[in-house]
Amino acid sequence: MKGNKGEWSELYTFFRLLSDGKLFSADEYLNKTDSFVEILNINRKDAGDNLIFKVEKNASINLIDGNTNKIILSFPQSKAEEIADELVSDISGKTGVSSKLIDKIQKLNLTQVADKSLGKGDINILIYDPVHGIRSQQEFSIKSFLGSDPTLFNANKTTNITYRITDSSNNPISAADLIDVNSIKTGHKYIKRIARLNDLGYNVNFASYDDNTFKLNLQVIDSDLPEIIAHVVKDKYVSKITKITEVIDKLKIDNPMNYDLTEGHRFYEYRLVNFLVEAALGMTSKAVWSGKYDVVGGIIIVKPDAQVLCYHLIDFNKFKQYLKNSSRLDNPSGSKMGYGSVYMEGGESFVKLNFQIKA
Repeated sequence: MKGNKGEWSELYTFFRLLSDGKLFSADEYLNKTDSFVEILNINRKDAGDNLIFKVEKNASINLIDGNTNKIILSFPQSKAEEIADELVSDISGKTGVSSKLIDKIQKLNLTQVADKSLGKGDINILIYDPVHGIRSQQEFSIKSFLGSDPTLFNANKTTNITYRITDSSNNPISAADLIDVNSIKTGHKYIKRIARLNDLGYNVNFASYDDNTFKLNLQVIDSDLPEIIAHVVKDKYVSKITKITEVIDKLKIDNPMNYDLTEGHRFYEYRLVNFLVEAALGMTSKAVWSGKYDVVGGIIIVKPDAQVLCYHLIDFNKFKQYLKNSSRLDNPSGSKMGYGSVYMEGGESFVKLNFQIKA
C-alpha cells in the first residue's frame, strides 16, 4: 500500500469515523460544536470490490460484500480506533507508515490507501441526521493538516495568467532591462522581478488567461471574476498579501472594477468567496465547470491535532466563513508551471504569473 500524506490522512479519517461512529460539525473558526451526524456505513471500492463497512449498535464493524450483501468479516470499533491512532503516529513521523500497520490494514480486506473511484469526494458515507431524521448517502472531500497545509485550488499550467509589460510610452521592455529582471534568481525571485519592473518604471497589466476553459469557468461564477482574480494574483507579488481576509480588504481599497461601494455592498468578498466555494466543491481549471457539485456532503477537516470535524453543506454560511477565514494564496513551482520570466512575443513584452490556494 502506497500513498502520500494526504492519502494516508484519508485512510486515517476512514478508520477514525468507523471508530467514533459520529461526525461532529465545526463552527466558522474550526472549533467542535455539539452538532453531529451518525455514521451508518462507509462504502469503498478496493481492487474492484464493493465494500461496505457497517457500524453496528454493538460497537462492532461488519464488512459486507456490496455485490452479494454477505458479511465478509467483523471487527470491533476498538480495532478501528487502534489503527487510526497508529496511523496518526506514523503519518506524523519521518519513516512513513510501517509494514506492521499495513499488515493490520490489509487483514481488513483493504489493499489501497485511497478510494480512487470517487469524483471530487474522498470518502462515501451513509449518514443519519438525528435532528432532521434523514438518512443520506453523501461524498465528502477531506482536507488534512497532518501533512502540509491542504490545497483548496490546485495550480497547473492552465492557471497561468499573462500580463503585458509596457513603459510610460506604451513600449515594451528594453532588451537590457529584460536581461536585468530575469537575472534575479535568488530568494523570492518572482516577487523581486515584479518589484524590479516597478522600480524600472514599467506597467504590468492583465492581458489574458493562458487557458480559455479556466477563464470561462471563472466567468460561470461571475463575469468579472477573471479580472478580479488577475488583479489579486498580481497584487500578491507586489504587496505580498496572501490571507483571503486581507486580500478582500485590499480589493475594497484598490477597487479594480470601479464598483459603487458607497452603500457597503461586498462585491469583491461575495465573488471571491464564491470562487473558494466552487473550488472546494469540485471546480478545477482543467475541466468545464457545470456548477454541479461533485461533493454533496461537505468538507471533512483533519486538524493538526488529528481531530476530525466537518463542514456540512447544511451549514453553508459557516462553511463559507471558514473558507474566507482560512484560505490563503500560495506560489506553485515556477519551473513546473512555466511562469515568472519576462519574455518577448510579437514585438510585445509579457510575464506570466500563477497561484494556488491553500486552506
